[in-house]
Amino acid sequence: LFIEDINLGSLEFPPIPSWYKRKTLSGKLPSEIAPVIEWGYLIYLTVFRNCQYFGKEEECAYCDINHNYRQQKNAGRPYTGVKDVDDILEVLSFIDEEDKIAKVYTITGGSVLTTLKKKNEVDFYLEYPKAIEEKFPGRWMGKIVAQAFEKEDCKKFKDAGIQVYHPNYEVWDKNLFQKICPGKESWIGREKWIRRIVDSAEVFGPSFVIPNFVAGVELAKPYGFETVTEAVTSTREGLEFFMSKGIMPRFTAWCPEPYTTLGTQESPPLEYFCELLVAWK
Repeated sequence: LFIEDINLGSLEFPPIPSWYKRKTLSGKLPSEIAPVIEWGYLIYLTVFRNCQYFGKEEECAYCDINHNYRQQKNAGRPYTGVKDVDDILEVLSFIDEEDKIAKVYTITGGSVLTTLKKKNEVDFYLEYPKAIEEKFPGRWMGKIVAQAFEKEDCKKFKDAGIQVYHPNYEVWDKNLFQKICPGKESWIGREKWIRRIVDSAEVFGPSFVIPNFVAGVELAKPYGFETVTEAVTSTREGLEFFMSKGIMPRFTAWCPEPYTTLGTQESPPLEYFCELLVAWK
């Protein structure tokens, strides 16, 4: 990798798994149904590629999941909206036969506010780990990225074989949570979301509950803080709250997207991310 004549270093691309060449009985490509990321370590199962938080009044302001789905379909790409359990199990059988690298699967997707496939949100997402663990008991570590559920619902996922829970919190500041996550605020609410995260640690264990913060969205215009110091100070409060209970949040970097409420704007400066990681450490 070069910048002009400066050699920054050598790059290597992740290997393409042998089972990517196969197809399911329904004609689906494995890379569409159960792709692997992180150099093949993680099987990423986005089982619902839309979100029922819909429109400006409900969608998280940084998220383009619904528009992305429309773009992919309009471009004629294979992009399954709701993935079939049998397709997933078939691809997992390919991985079980041929793959020694994959160690974890993540089940994720958009929020379900009413029903999907005639099931409520918990029952819809629960179907996948139940089927996976029934056919491949203990073969991979199971994770789920979902809304903050009540403790009794968390127990259902734990009993099904899920070990790691990501009830993503997104942004700490109360006013920003209301503006940037309007659907989560109106349907569940910030205080209840926080309580559910804390309660879920009693089910999975604190070190297995990992709420995600969208790093940098605290600086987003027009709602966010004016300075890096203010933004980091706010998020540090959230880190202190969760870490004091043994819960270890993680970050994904906010990438401004044109078809979101926040739209295209300047990304947070490198200084912000450096200061944030210092605060996290």
